[in-house]
Amino acid sequence: MTTQLRSHQYCHENAGPPTRSESYPRCERVGPEWGESWVVAIFDNDTLVELRRWERFTDDNKAVERWNKLVADRNAITPESAEALQALRTSGLLQPGTRIVKAFRDGDSLVGVYLLTPTAPEDASVLEKIIRLPRK
Repeated sequence: MTTQLRSHQYCHENAGPPTRSESYPRCERVGPEWGESWVVAIFDNDTLVELRRWERFTDDNKAVERWNKLVADRNAITPESAEALQALRTSGLLQPGTRIVKAFRDGDSLVGVYLLTPTAPEDASVLEKIIRLPRK
């Protein structure tokens, strides 16, 4: 997984043994960005169970533009799902500060793309959360 994140320019700061929650900040890169982003991976033993990509913008219009792009990119893979949205709502997976969320079912994963009102501690504007569903 670290290789995949590195290909998207997120680097792991390997400062010790793996923990349940690992952070991957943006790698050093050339060129400007409109905001900042980072990834948090949640593990159950050695199995990835949740991946969160947080994005912070100082300009709300840029946040909305980025959220729209993420939703369009997800729709190109799989359509929005009312069932997935209901699963997010009933399982308590809505984030604090959620302005709007679109949900998708992608194989054995539930995906939520959130437009947020920035709130501590992340102060993020956009969140893409991928949750691996237990196999039945």
